[in-house]
Amino acid sequence: MKNIAVVFGGYSSEHGVSVKSGEFIYENLKDNPDWNIYEICISKKEKTVKFDERIFDLDFQNFTFEIDGIIIKPDAVFNIIHGDPGENGVLAEVLEKNHIPQTGCNNYVSQLTFNKKKFIEFVASLDIPCAKQILLKKKETINITEILETIQIPCIVKPNNGGSSIGVSKVNYIDELEDKIKIAFNEDNQVLIETFLEGQEVSVGVVDRGGERIILPVTEIKSENELFDYNAKYLGESQEITPGNISKESIELIHKYVTKIYDNLELNGITRSEFIIVDKIPHILETNTIPGFTKQSIVPQQIEAQGLFVKEVLNNQIKSIL
Repeated sequence: MKNIAVVFGGYSSEHGVSVKSGEFIYENLKDNPDWNIYEICISKKEKTVKFDERIFDLDFQNFTFEIDGIIIKPDAVFNIIHGDPGENGVLAEVLEKNHIPQTGCNNYVSQLTFNKKKFIEFVASLDIPCAKQILLKKKETINITEILETIQIPCIVKPNNGGSSIGVSKVNYIDELEDKIKIAFNEDNQVLIETFLEGQEVSVGVVDRGGERIILPVTEIKSENELFDYNAKYLGESQEITPGNISKESIELIHKYVTKIYDNLELNGITRSEFIIVDKIPHILETNTIPGFTKQSIVPQQIEAQGLFVKEVLNNQIKSIL
């Protein structure tokens, strides 16, 4: 029997979303007769392991736990922590140090993709269209006049490191900008001010299946709000149409850009990339290396639209790293 850990939770505001993703993945893995499945929940207060309705403490640095006098180190980890420490490379570094394979990206790639500014600079070097950005740091003096010399209103304000659209705002008027920056600084010590792109918002997942890379059907997102924000993503305040009503030219460019990103970053596992299509040209917003994975999430919808089974795809993620 192989010991498989599903790791979820985390230290950020995305903790609750990650717990739901972890529960969904656990339900899809638990029936495999060749595996013992352990649920590991990481939080600021504690790090615990759940197995057979019993709770144990996790030694995070060695990534081991003791059950009935036996020290157990997982044979593989399904990392589904959105945000810190799962998506930013911290967990990957611990697992790599302990020679435990994990789903998803390595430490270096996780750090790069989680930092929105560095990621956009990287994809821009690949000639992939993206919005203009400037980076603010919490300890620096914020000069609104200087910001407006580079970025016009309306604009987007968001934490540089974060997800689930927490702390993200659209600024429609100059006198809103300072307050929106403060909201974003509540989530991170670095904040991005970004040109607002008016267009069609779309999302595309990519999965590995038995060594084959599959670009999933592209989802068109119609939010009831100004942005595809937390409420739109998780509280049903949006329409997600899969496959979306997207032009052939735009689909071809999305496939081209996603392939470029995958090849140049050597991504693997399950990812989701967000684009805004402006005049049929997709502009990259971000690539999530640990996307939300509840039953209502976009990637599971896309997997089913592709004619695949979610349970099979998730089981293959573990099989591919054992």
